[in-house]
Amino acid sequence: MHPFIEEQIHSQMSGTMDSLTREQVCAALPDSRVGESATNKGTKMTQFTLSARVLLLLAMLLTLGCSVESANTDSDSSGNSDSDSDTDSDTDSDSDSDSDSDTDSDSDSDTDSDSDSDTDSDSDSDTDSDSDSDTDSDSDSDTDSDSDSDTDSDTDSDTDSDSDSDTDSDSDSDTDSDTDSDTDSDTDADYQACEESTIGDSSNTVGVNVNGAEHVVAKEIFGLLMETLGNNVNNGVWVGKNSPIPNTEGVRNDIIEAFKDAGVGAIEWPGGCAANNFNWEANINPSNTMGVNRFIEFAKEVGAEPVLVGRSPAQYAASNRAWIDYVKNDLGYDLKYFKIGNEVWGCGGNLGHNYASSGYEAMFNANYDAIDGQVEYLIAATAGIWTTGSDQWTGPMLDSIGNKIDGIEVHDYNYFPDDVPCVGFTEEQYHDVIYMADEGQMAPRIRDIRGIIEKRDPSGRIKIIEDEWGDWLIEWKPADSWLQQGTVMDALSAALTLNVFIKNADIVQMAGLAQSVNVIHSLILTNSVSGGTDMVKTPTYYVFKMMKSHHAKNAKYAPVSISSEKVSGGGHNYNVISSAATVNDDGQVNISLANVDLNAEREVTITIDSGEANYGIRSAQVVTGPQKDSFNDFGQPEVVTLKDLDEGSAVACGKKIKVTLPSKSVVMLTLDAF
Repeated sequence: MHPFIEEQIHSQMSGTMDSLTREQVCAALPDSRVGESATNKGTKMTQFTLSARVLLLLAMLLTLGCSVESANTDSDSSGNSDSDSDTDSDTDSDSDSDSDSDTDSDSDSDTDSDSDSDTDSDSDSDTDSDSDSDTDSDSDSDTDSDSDSDTDSDTDSDTDSDSDSDTDSDSDSDTDSDTDSDTDSDTDADYQACEESTIGDSSNTVGVNVNGAEHVVAKEIFGLLMETLGNNVNNGVWVGKNSPIPNTEGVRNDIIEAFKDAGVGAIEWPGGCAANNFNWEANINPSNTMGVNRFIEFAKEVGAEPVLVGRSPAQYAASNRAWIDYVKNDLGYDLKYFKIGNEVWGCGGNLGHNYASSGYEAMFNANYDAIDGQVEYLIAATAGIWTTGSDQWTGPMLDSIGNKIDGIEVHDYNYFPDDVPCVGFTEEQYHDVIYMADEGQMAPRIRDIRGIIEKRDPSGRIKIIEDEWGDWLIEWKPADSWLQQGTVMDALSAALTLNVFIKNADIVQMAGLAQSVNVIHSLILTNSVSGGTDMVKTPTYYVFKMMKSHHAKNAKYAPVSISSEKVSGGGHNYNVISSAATVNDDGQVNISLANVDLNAEREVTITIDSGEANYGIRSAQVVTGPQKDSFNDFGQPEVVTLKDLDEGSAVACGKKIKVTLPSKSVVMLTLDAF
């Protein structure tokens, strides 16, 4: 035995041995590594026998991981370990073994492990194994480990093995694992353990109650009104089968793909008011516009639910039923939504605002008798786009025929057709529109309608169908009274209103931005009317796209609590921050945030109430622009689009996140639990 090793063995036996490195022991071994001349035994057995020394040496070698060359060990031993071992390795080790190792296992291995092992790996490890290792074990080995081993490896290890070691296992080894093992391996630097206190606090806070997530956010909340109005359908969505613009059966291919990409969840057609005089039987498959057949196919291509609107008078009840039957039986689509008339107080019949004297009840009953049971949501009309301070229609209607109604129509615009331009508006006008998009108008009106419904339907069966909403401003070009340019303000306004809908996901079933293409507050603008092939995606389009995760993977609304600084403008003093949150079936948390401050960025600290220990940022995206009325125009690079948030603007630690929101921006965070 090498003198250095013997000296350390003596020290070990006397309790004085210092810890050895693998290099020290391996360097001390002779080339043979195994076996020793019998003539040397007599001089080196002063305290213990050769076999004891060899066993102890082998134990040291195994512990230190020295390789044994030319070794072929046949073991008939039984190893029993009842120890508590704690190995803590915080090293940066780089092990490079250029050997060809071939591991060939033809064994019945039985390893009996009744241990509680907790392996916690927060390492950046790169293990590269190109080995043929062949381990030859003719042993009956039974390893019984009743130990509590805790291996904590924070190493950067790079193991490259190209060895020629030959281990062939023809043994009867039996592997039986009754362990409680907890392996936690996350190599993303964002997910490293840290102290939440390092995140700090902000003047604006958002609390997300993941544990309280119950109600699925319907994809139909991210719907559109596609009325046959202006250049919405004709010269917008529809260009005809013979158009040089790439199309599928007359519908622009780029719009099909854009709606899919934006996650459009529902499309209402043919109106709006246009529905009140629409004869579906004469428009099944017309050659000059989108008919019933092409609309249903279009909705299917996009992945959206079609919402059909029928004529309300009683004499059309049978025709409305026949329409539903045609879609279900001839087109093979199980229709989910059908509305009886549109804005019957005005364009849908001029019935006024008093339900009792309107005559609408007889109309609805006739349609109910014809249609009952054929659709999931039979939707009743309401009176006007306002409810605050008056309940002359919705309440009395629900008192009378509420048991027959599945949803009620609600229309509510940020409505300034006479004094707010779609481009070039003032700061005061900006604040007026933004204020109304949330706490000034949309939120309280949803709250009022909710109260009216819940008083009559505490079960929550009857839903709100907000199938017309958005910014209705002065037209962009006088030649087209329906065309508005979409700006950063419209993107912010849309985000605030969508946050309101998400926070009321238990009662808001469908919502239709008005409208889809070339009309009012739309997602898409086209040059089709002049024969051009250009298509522009508005800033609101990118808000729909970035918020798509709010209605994917069965996402449920997670209640939020907000403490926000205030911003002033337009005579209003209101919250500078808006937010909504969802959690999906994968446990990911999606948080939409808006900063309506025109000039300053705002910092927000988010706290997650969840059973999970930590969250990391999977993605952080932003929609904003240089000016409040920045927009995307034909033939020009996009000024407002969807981008990644600047690096360092969002950090996560434990269940706490801090994010810096640029001025006049919408931000979407997706968090992974780990």
